[in-house]
Amino acid sequence: MGRQAAVHEFANSSSGFQPVPALKAVQFSRHMAGPGQTELCEHCGSPLDESGLCWSCGGAGGFQAGSSPVGTAPAAKKDAAKILGRGIGDKAYAAYFLSTQQEEGMSHLRGEIDSLVEQFDASPELKRTVKQSSERNAVKLLPDLGPSKAAIASVAHEFLIRGRTMAEVSFCISSVRPRVARLSGLIARVYVPDEGVQPEVLVRSRSREFVSYSEGLYRRLRIPVYCWDDGALVELRHAILCRRGNQEKRMRVLGPSRFRLTLPERTFQLFKILEDAKLSGAVSSSELVIDPVQVVRKYSIARLTFTERFLRETGYLNRVSARYNDALKQKLIDGGGRMPRKLAEEALMEACQAEVPQFVSDLVVAKYRLKPTEMDSLIVLPELEAWQRMDTVS
Repeated sequence: MGRQAAVHEFANSSSGFQPVPALKAVQFSRHMAGPGQTELCEHCGSPLDESGLCWSCGGAGGFQAGSSPVGTAPAAKKDAAKILGRGIGDKAYAAYFLSTQQEEGMSHLRGEIDSLVEQFDASPELKRTVKQSSERNAVKLLPDLGPSKAAIASVAHEFLIRGRTMAEVSFCISSVRPRVARLSGLIARVYVPDEGVQPEVLVRSRSREFVSYSEGLYRRLRIPVYCWDDGALVELRHAILCRRGNQEKRMRVLGPSRFRLTLPERTFQLFKILEDAKLSGAVSSSELVIDPVQVVRKYSIARLTFTERFLRETGYLNRVSARYNDALKQKLIDGGGRMPRKLAEEALMEACQAEVPQFVSDLVVAKYRLKPTEMDSLIVLPELEAWQRMDTVS
């Protein structure tokens, strides 16, 4: 049975079904084209616009199938199969799609965004949304920052405004681009008792590569450190720390071969890239900053049980909360590269000191027999660790 006979038989056997006749192309003559439009669409005969697109086929001027924010759409999957002369699968079509993009660097940009987003622990739906939003922002940043930095800035922004911490975002992005979270190397001067054995460096019990420089009887080790290494325990094997020549401000010595990292730096590469994105002017600064409302909700006074209780009992909760919210939002505009949690702690202390009189704080300390060293106004300082734990868990 031929194809036309099969269609005719199916139409007769289906109640109420009538096959739609093929659309007839409207015949246009060249003199019917508008001013400056001398070409007609080869499919329907409609005049093409100045960009060479057909508004009839494209549907009210929209992109055709497979379009993107960066130029004319490539051929659809079935048309690509005709061009290649064979059937193609999804992966082959995706490769063809990327190869036909007109904007220079878009293939590299999309690949960079995909690899960065896949490092995050998120649902497929969220990853798909982040990729789409990141691409829109990255296209604007591409001329000023280049593909890699544009992808990093846009992906980091999308996850930050969804409540992910800067530490998590830095860690995930550094899986692809390690330099994003890297600080200046830590210098440790050591003595190696046995010259035939190479020293080892363990950070949080994990081996870490380093560079060694010879200084006669001693060696100088340059150990790479990252933004999340603050507070990490470092152990040296087959090496003993010297008393001099170490960066004392960045390490607290616990023994001959053990020390804890105390990294004061808060400005690392990711902050600089986000700052460059804002300064480029390609996107508004509000598009590439952390949402202050989400930060205020995350680091709320309600999470500090005793601090909130003392403020409520003394009648200063509302006044301190209002000043804290305003101060934190102001600090987030230009935080100098510091983490939002640090800005929140600073804003809360300033709000308490400004609103709560000293004698009120002294009365509370005396009433509950609190240690003055663990109080700052009515803030119970150890409670601030609740915000820190929340950063690690979220």
